Amino acid sequence: MSCDSAGKLVDNKISWRGNSALKDGSQAKLDLTKGMYDAGDNMKFGFPMAFTATVLSWSILEYGDQMDHVGQLDAAQDSLKWITDYLINAHPSENVLYIQVTVFCNFRFFAS
Repeated sequence: MSCDSAGKLVDNKISWRGNSALKDGSQAKLDLTKGMYDAGDNMKFGFPMAFTATVLSWSILEYGDQMDHVGQLDAAQDSLKWITDYLINAHPSENVLYIQVTVFCNFRFFAS
C-alpha cells in the first residue's frame, strides 16, 4: 500500500516515490497531507479510503497472526494508521467532512 501513500513519506522504501501533497488542506488550515491516492491519479477520495481502512482493519483482526509470521503486520498497521490519521483530520468539526482532495488536473493532458 505504500505506493499509494500521499504526504511526507517516512521510511520510504520505494525508490521512485517521493513526498507529495504537502500542502493539502492548507487553504482550510488543515493537515490533509496523509491518506492514499486512488487509482494513481493524485486524488484522495474519503469513502473509498474509509472502505480500504475497514477491510484492512478486518484483515488485521482475522489474519494478523499470519501477517506477523511473514513480517507484514507492522506494514499493515502503519498503512492503517496513515489512512486513519488522514480521515480524522478530514473531519475537523461537526457537520464538516472533506471527502475529496486533489490539485487541479487536466485529464485531457493524459488522453493526448
